[in-house]
Amino acid sequence: MKRIILGLMLVLGGMQFHAQQDAMYSQYMFNPFAVNPAYAGSRSSLSGVILGRKQWAGIDGAPTTGTFAIHSPFKGKNFALGFNAILDKIGPATNTGALLTYAYHLKLGPGKLSLGLRGGVYSNRLDKSVLIFDDGTDVNNTGGYLQKIVPTFDFGGYYYTEKFYVGLSSNHILTSGTTDIQNALNSGNAGGIFSTYDRHFMLASGYAFKVNEDVVLKPSVLVKYVHGAPVNADLNMSVLLKKVFWVGLSLRSSKDLVAVLEYNFSNFMRIGYSYDFSFGPVRTYTTGSHEIFLGFDVDVSRKQGVSPRYL
Repeated sequence: MKRIILGLMLVLGGMQFHAQQDAMYSQYMFNPFAVNPAYAGSRSSLSGVILGRKQWAGIDGAPTTGTFAIHSPFKGKNFALGFNAILDKIGPATNTGALLTYAYHLKLGPGKLSLGLRGGVYSNRLDKSVLIFDDGTDVNNTGGYLQKIVPTFDFGGYYYTEKFYVGLSSNHILTSGTTDIQNALNSGNAGGIFSTYDRHFMLASGYAFKVNEDVVLKPSVLVKYVHGAPVNADLNMSVLLKKVFWVGLSLRSSKDLVAVLEYNFSNFMRIGYSYDFSFGPVRTYTTGSHEIFLGFDVDVSRKQGVSPRYL
């Protein structure tokens, strides 16, 4: 198992472990708050999501993620508040985060522009007992745990109408630089691998085409960039049937194909599932990745305005 974990670390980024530093999501098109704090309050309801993800099933030490997120506008106000709780495990590292969000909305043309700021802390814990060292006298080969508390801030902008949206966001805006695994271990700073965050940039956009009363098409795209890693892009196509059932496919430049389903039980509750199939080298070792979420919406504002019912 230890060798599998070490191999997993190398697959994720060679000597740079920051390619998947933040939790990964496949259903962000149904939960944009996960990637952009400016989305808070744009649903005109108290909106919450509980999500669980198992990445690369069949590989010991592969990433697993649990998330709870909630956000809401306030009646008669132009701002919204939100909260995220995240538990992300990958190999020897366990990252727990708690973050608060503030978003301000203003009318702009046919839609609204929202600016959002998210801030909080991550508690990052590294279990050194599962690491493999070639040299038994290595200063890091002491077992036990390393734990770091790391502050973080995210910022985003989000413009939306009833059928269109575009958003740009950046995570960890106060940090930059990439920690090199080998150099960190050689210098006795194993904790540095998991206590430094790189700046993440994400650009997302989508449009809903109403074919008829029963069918809505929603193409969308997400472009992601992390310092020290290649630019990644997701091309998505979702179809809303009978106003209750979403079916979608995503194609990632990282050689993944994602199938997405969402069912709206009512205006109050929805459930979603996604399955990721990889065409990359990891496909030999995994049966795929699974993600499920439960979402709810409670109307808190009767104010007329832009309501992104398709977004």
